[in-house]
Amino acid sequence: MVLTTGLVMTGCGSDSDSESSSAPPTPTGGCATDPATGLTQATSIPIPSATLSRTSPGADPLRTATVAPDTKVPQKVSLSTTSSEVSTTAETTQSVTTPLTARFGCSATDELNLVFGTPTSPQSELSDQLKAATGSIAGITFGPALSPLSLRLRPTDAASAPARRALEQSIVQSLQNSLVLPTEPIGVGATWHSERTIAGAATVVQTIEARLTRWEGSRLTISFTSDETPVNSVFTIPGGNATLTIDRYTYTGSGEITIDLTRGLPVGGDARYTGARELAGADPGRPLVQRIGFAMSWK
Repeated sequence: MVLTTGLVMTGCGSDSDSESSSAPPTPTGGCATDPATGLTQATSIPIPSATLSRTSPGADPLRTATVAPDTKVPQKVSLSTTSSEVSTTAETTQSVTTPLTARFGCSATDELNLVFGTPTSPQSELSDQLKAATGSIAGITFGPALSPLSLRLRPTDAASAPARRALEQSIVQSLQNSLVLPTEPIGVGATWHSERTIAGAATVVQTIEARLTRWEGSRLTISFTSDETPVNSVFTIPGGNATLTIDRYTYTGSGEITIDLTRGLPVGGDARYTGARELAGADPGRPLVQRIGFAMSWK
């Protein structure tokens, strides 16, 4: 779900962080001896887990997608995201591109340490603020098959509040839309169905239909479609307890993502999501209609 005012969660670090410094400590080498270095004061942001069922095993040969973390060479990847929200009264678009260096823990390979390069944005004011976030760090905890369970993010002390929110939203939304791999043997053409419940201004059930289109070495390319359905009609206005009623809601997406079983983050791919919602308040004759969108690219 895309909500530029509601998906941003707390936990970007604190001005009172006892580990505070202009640049958080970062690991070097191919893996992180302690992937939590510099993150002990960062609030953990839970990433909803997904339940998965394989609907077709695909063609022979069938293999288990076994994760084999590379602890010798760090991963270099760039994440680009754009989120948008348009209504008759306002339009908000936010684009961020963040170079990332990812290292598994040397022994705790279910932990991934991220070091941020210099984030950029086509929006000049945000881009200027993002420069100060260079050197920010984060940590991701994984479950089976590279399924993200939580994120801890610590921007540099010099990063402004808008820069912190932009980085958090970019990473969180990307992880909430991550693909989960089956633990059963699969081959090219395999299909599977996954569901996760995402809590936000509106709590929704996200359904993903995935298909393995290519498997070369440790790399799996997966095409997918995504759909979201609200669990009820309650929409909580961000920043308070006031609510609106969801009269209509639609949100769908599709894309293709390449996952490397030796890496903690996707190594390539794109996805795009679009939708709209109609919200009713005290005057049902004057509903608020919003178009929402999200796009992400890994390269």
